[in-house]
Order: sequence, then structure tokens, then C-alpha cells
Amino acid sequence: MKFSSLATALALAPAVASASRMLNETAMLNETASTLPEINDLMNIAFPMWEVNDKGERKKITECTVDACEWNPFYVTKRYDGLHPDFGGHPSDNDVKYAFFASSPYAGQPYPGTPHHCPPDAPDNITAGECPKIATTSDYGPEGPGHVPPHIGLASLTWAVRDELFSMEEMFDYDNYECRVVPNVLFQMVRNYYPRIEGEKVDYPPPIVPEGGDFQYEFPSGRGLENQEPPYEPGPPHWCTEEMLASGHWDGVCPYIFEGPDAGKYRHPHIAYAALEVYLANMAMPDKCATTWLQNNPGFLDEDRVTTDTPFPVMTNDKDDAKSLKNWLGQPVLPWTYDSGDARDVEVMSAEATRALLDIAAPTTTVAPTTTTESSCALQPIPTNPDDFDEPHWETILELAFPTWATPANGCPRLDALGGTIVPEYTTFPVPEEGKFNPCYYTKAFAGLDPKLGGFPTPIDTKYQYEYAAPFQKQPGDGSTHHCTLDAVDIGACPKFQNDCGKDCASITEKGIGHIPPFVALAAIKNEYNSISCTADICSEWFDFETSGCNIQPPKLDELVIKYFGDGETIKFQPPILIDGKPSSTYYRLEYLGESPACDDGNCRGPHYCSKEVADEGVIWGDFCPYVHTGECEMRDVMERAALPILYMGGGNKGMSPFNHFSVKYPRDNSGQYRHPHLALAALELWISNQCMPDKCAAQWLDSPNGQGYAADSTKSTAIVWAEMDNNALPWSQPMVPYQWPNSEDGIFPGHTMLYGDSDSKEAPAPYVTEFVNVNPDIAEPATDATATDEAPTYAPTYAPTKDDATDDAPATTKSEPSSAWLMPNTVAVVLAGLACIFMM
Repeated sequence: MKFSSLATALALAPAVASASRMLNETAMLNETASTLPEINDLMNIAFPMWEVNDKGERKKITECTVDACEWNPFYVTKRYDGLHPDFGGHPSDNDVKYAFFASSPYAGQPYPGTPHHCPPDAPDNITAGECPKIATTSDYGPEGPGHVPPHIGLASLTWAVRDELFSMEEMFDYDNYECRVVPNVLFQMVRNYYPRIEGEKVDYPPPIVPEGGDFQYEFPSGRGLENQEPPYEPGPPHWCTEEMLASGHWDGVCPYIFEGPDAGKYRHPHIAYAALEVYLANMAMPDKCATTWLQNNPGFLDEDRVTTDTPFPVMTNDKDDAKSLKNWLGQPVLPWTYDSGDARDVEVMSAEATRALLDIAAPTTTVAPTTTTESSCALQPIPTNPDDFDEPHWETILELAFPTWATPANGCPRLDALGGTIVPEYTTFPVPEEGKFNPCYYTKAFAGLDPKLGGFPTPIDTKYQYEYAAPFQKQPGDGSTHHCTLDAVDIGACPKFQNDCGKDCASITEKGIGHIPPFVALAAIKNEYNSISCTADICSEWFDFETSGCNIQPPKLDELVIKYFGDGETIKFQPPILIDGKPSSTYYRLEYLGESPACDDGNCRGPHYCSKEVADEGVIWGDFCPYVHTGECEMRDVMERAALPILYMGGGNKGMSPFNHFSVKYPRDNSGQYRHPHLALAALELWISNQCMPDKCAAQWLDSPNGQGYAADSTKSTAIVWAEMDNNALPWSQPMVPYQWPNSEDGIFPGHTMLYGDSDSKEAPAPYVTEFVNVNPDIAEPATDATATDEAPTYAPTYAPTKDDATDDAPATTKSEPSSAWLMPNTVAVVLAGLACIFMM
């Protein structure tokens, strides 16, 4: 069967076809020629319309049954979508089960059943813009493709039929999806015409341009409420008053075009999609799929059906009959008055539910067979990024283990320069979601705390074996790799365990390998996995759940690190950067080390973007500075090695290292995109162990053994006491100059009270080095004035296991309310106040 071009398939005449000019339904539905019927005709068949007078009012009310029901042709509001057809609405996106709607739930939060995802406890006056749509950077994560606008599904299905991408037998599976296109097939259609660059969001074109399907029933309101006539200009299809637009509230409650030659002719793309789907299903399975949508979905008229309508605010014409045109033409009353309503048990087309329907796997490298026989790998190759020297695709791997909240539509907020002002187009922060992590990550201040505060697990939480953390005794640098005395000031000058053989080097003694940065172990695991995943039994050689859970066994990791980085009695390594335009032996792009122009003054400390003032202070630990938060960077492929000295984590806070900028392959938006290498290591470890032990090692870290009880109590967390910041309300703030520690806790950053309560120590189960800060206060501390020089003293790890360590029991999970939170509803006012201060500078 042949189909015409899109121009023929979607020749969307801007008029509602009257009965006198309608094609004969029987002839149309038996069509086997080379053309698809015009989309308006398909909508009128799938959703038969009642007759209206010249004002758009219904002429005659007839009984609505599954086999004989009429819908509103003068459609001006989505208020009654999902309700009985007599109210003038049409089925909702959830009713037609459009697979990629990525709907929000009906959990009592604002804007349920829409693509806008608000926090469960969001106030009713929150704007829809503060509740982002799900825009993923990978199709392979738990939210799959995220929200794909229905007009994209419509265009993709139309073009796929035209191009004969799939047979009718491939498109439909009645036993599983009845008269709907198989979601996995629709996904392939979408990606055929709208491919994704892995690690990036897909920028879908609007419906009114040819690239978006040239949908003629949109009637956008770009010319304003007083100009409801052609030519139409880009904008939303909702015609609001200027006052309403200025309020910033959801324009979806304003009416569609209701005056002029096209009054009442707006149609949802999801209705057009459903109509085309009904038409194709009837052609493929005429004995199972009828000619109208209601016949294929008779449950829509059930009296006990839980409806999918979404609450509206108070409207100007609420006093009029809900089934009248006058009621439908109401505008929202200002000031905005809205009630989210109660939770409802409604099955929605959520992003997670759709992802479960897709039979897709992350992209992989091709591993060459090691023999002349056909290779048969028990384990999958690591997903790779062809635009990053075929290195592992860390964004994909991280998203699988640490799924993130929806990213704001324009991307993460950012400043126009280090110490500058917020860019006006990027002021929306992401909204926390239960069981997920922050996609716009600026500071490690909240690491180890409730993910809703904006942090990720610490190396202690992920059980990174070479961390050798300092215990939690209220000293500076508690829980970090720097072992400071209780009266220390310069945390960066405090030594690390056996990190004493020079720059980028750790000692190997009878006590084991000293502290090495996680990117070293990460590179060793990656290298070994790539070399033996098809020839060795990694599952049995690397893992022993009884002793090490879902982590690689410590002796095995020692073996791998020594194999790739051992040099006599030391471990030596390169920084995780490009050297002479090529990846170093530990290259890890997501560090975003010292990008230009933000770090051109030698002010940055590894991935920490310190201001020049902070850097010149000399005693401020670089980790207190934010990660990359200035958006686009000036990228150069090669720089003179001595031209830009940058401090990086491998050499401590005092060592200088030449740095080469990233390749011009990455002129990308980096604000908020830093990710710790220990997280990449934990994600890769879990990705492998999940293949080996899927019944014991969940794909997501929070569901894995290491994630049990995580951050249940801030006073037992592995979070570090923070310094005072120049603005305690913003996550990208710089440390206060002159330096002050600890934080005063008058904003969002943690201090002694939040992390210790009334105690002088805290129980965070892990092995710690206690050479300089003793767990037992009766044991005198060594009189050592340690500095981070090449002659820094070597000291033995004195372990301080807690009761939980001895029993292998995870801490009990309890609910606790932190004293401050990043971007939680109770601190939004603080954050907004901080933003206002920036704008007034």
C-alpha cells in the first residue's frame, strides 16, 4: 500500500468539513489507494461532531452512546477534556493513551494530568513554568524519551506511513495494545525523523512549521487577543489577556481561538493523532477495530470511570452552565485563584510507564571476537560516546544509576560570568522529585544528604575503598580525604592517607594502596572490562555479594589499579584531562576542569570555580567553591601546557598543574553538568553487578544495597560541615572573604547544628583514618603539624567501625526534616530573595 507525501497526507484545510462535502465514510475507510485522507476528515470520522449554529452553539442534544455519540465541533477550551462529551471537551492525552505524553500524576499537586511536574507539596499558586516537563538527555534512562509533544508523534506516524517504514502487521498488536500503534514502533518512527544526540535533549520543532508537521489547526496567538485572524504568528494556541500573560500563570486555561474566521476550529494534535491511529487500525484489523474512537474505547462512557480532566482556576464565566458556550469562553480571574483538588486513582501515560514498554538498549561499542569463532559475550559492552573519543558515555551510565529530576526547559540556570549575574533566560531551577537526583549540580555542600536538597552520595556512601576519609568529630574537613586537627584552618593543607610520594602519586605499603582519586580506579575498571568482558568470568572474579555486596571486591580492585597504574611501590597517574588534544590515561570529561574564560586568572581549583578574591585568600579549601555554573565556555583544542596553570584534585590544593582545554567537539552548555568521578565509578560498578546479579543488585543506586537507609538522618550522614558563603541562599555562592568556618546556617548550607545536633561526633558507618582526629577522646592526638608537601608524613589507617559495620546492618530508615534545603518549597522564598539581590546589583 502506497501513501502520498506529507503535503497530501496532512493537507489540513482550515475549516470543519460539513456533511455536504464530507467524503463517504464507507468509501474512505475502505481506501486502498495511494493517498491518506485529509486529517480533518479523519477527525470527523473518529470523533463525529454535533451540528452548531452560526454562533457555535449546539443545535440539538442527542443521546450519547458508544455507537452513536457526538462531540463538540466549536472547541474553545480544554477545561472539560476527559469528561462526558456533552460538556464540550474532547478526550485527553491520557484518554487516547498517547505513549510519550510523560504525564504528571493525579496526586493532589497542581496541574495533574499535564506534562508539568510539580512537587507533591507545591502550593496552589505555583506557576506551570516552575513545574517542568520531562526533557531527558537519553532514551535509555528510567524516563525514556520523556515528553515528546503529540504533534511530533502525529508527524512521525504520518511520514512513516508515507515512507512505508513498517508494515501494518508490525504497527499493531491487538493482544497487547488493542487498536493503538505499538509504542516501541512509534518510538522508532519518532527517532527516525527526530534523532537524538545521546547526552543531549531533543529540540522538537513547533507544530506550525513544516519540520514539526505543519499542523494547520493550531491557530497560534502571537499577534495578541485582539487579532484573531490570519496571518497567525508564532505563540501558544491559547488566547489570553495581556494581564493574564503578565501574571506568569498557566496559559493553558485561556480559550483557544474563539473569534474571526477560524473560531472554534482549534484541534489538539493528540486528537489528530488518535484519529489517524483509529483509521489505520481499522484498515489493519477491521474485525477488531471500529471506525470511531469511542467504539474502540467504550469504557470512556462508564459512569464509574475516574476522569482525566485537570483542575482549572476560577474563571470569569463560572456562573454559567458548564455545558454552554458562554461558560467555555471564560478567561481566568485575576488574581489567580486555583485549587489542585484531591488525589485521584488515574492511570496516566507516565514517562516511566512508557519506558517499560520500549524494547531498547543503550548504545554499545563493538567488541572484536578474540577467536575465529563467533563471539558470544555474557556481558554487554560499555555504552560509548563517539563524540568523546569513544570513551564511555558517562551521562547515560550515570542516568541509569542516578536518575535525575526534570531539567528546566531552557537548561540549567547559570551566571553570565564568574561572580556575574544570572542569565535572564535561565532562571528556572529544577524541581525535586522523589527518588531522583539534581540535574543542575553546583556544589558538593549537600552531598550525603537527602537528594531533594540537591546533592549526590559521597564516596563514603558509595564505599569507594581508597577514600580513607577523616572521621566526623566536628573538625574542619570532616568526612573528607584531608585529615585535619581540630584547630586547623587550611583544610587543603591537611594531608591525605599515603598520598605522599609526589604529585599524582600514592604509596603502596603493607597497609595497602594510599588515597587515589576515584578517576584512577574508574579508568582501571573501564580498561579491564573492555579488554576481558568477552573472555573472562567477570561476575565470579570481581564480585562476592556476601562480602562486598554490589561493589567490586577490594583485592580485585587493588589488582586492577596496580595493573594499570602501578609503578614499583607507588601508584602514578595523570590528571583526567586532554593532553596534547588526546585523552590522558584517566580522562573523564565531566570534571569540566578550569574552563575558559572563567578560570583564566588561575583562580579555579580543579573542577571548583573559585573567584579571584577567594583564590587570593590562600587558606580557603577549593572544594567550598561551586562547580561549573557559567554556561557556554570558550573551548580551544590545544593550549600551551604552561599557559594556564590549574589546580586539580589529583595534586591537592597547593600543587600547580598545566591544563589543556577540551576539544572543540564540546562547545556545549556545561552549567550544572559536573558529575563526581566516584559517582561514575559507582554507576559503572552497579551497571556491571546488575548484569551479574540482577536479583540482588538493582539498576538504580537508591534501590541497591548501598542505597538502603541513605540520608535518613542528617546527623548520621556523611555530609561535610560547610564554610560561610558570600550568599548563603544560592547554591553557586563563593566562600566568604575573609574566610569563616563553619557555616552560620542562616540559609541553605549545612553547619554543625544540622549535621551534628547536640553531639560532638556522629555515627556514619564506614572505616575512617583517625591518626589526626581520634574517635576516642581519651587518646591524645599526635603533635603533628602536617602540611601538604611532598614530605607529608605517612600514617596508618586506624579504623573506627561502628556497630552497623560489625553487623552489616544498614542504619534504620527514618524520616528527618533537615534544618535547611536547596530549592525545597520552604526555602523557595530564600532562594528567590537571593536571585533578586543578584538582579539588583
